[in-house]
Amino acid sequence: MGTRLPFTELKVRINRVEQLLMFDYEPGTEEALFDLCTQDGQILKTGDITGPVTQIRLTDVQDQDLVLMVLDGEHSVVQPVQLRKAV
Repeated sequence: MGTRLPFTELKVRINRVEQLLMFDYEPGTEEALFDLCTQDGQILKTGDITGPVTQIRLTDVQDQDLVLMVLDGEHSVVQPVQLRKAV
């Protein structure tokens, strides 16, 4: 695989009609995964990153303030997600 610069922020979108959270990320390793957590660290959803766009179903998520974490080899990023402010 080619050399990638570490990322620091994810582009996150919310589709309210389909109840999906989507984020853009091209994984650098086959083991790349995401965790969608509450503000206090409870994991609500976890899964593989299927880049370039990964979708997370939100139908059973009740919290409005969440944290999206991406773990990809030695790289990781934490992105706050506020569902009530999502477009």
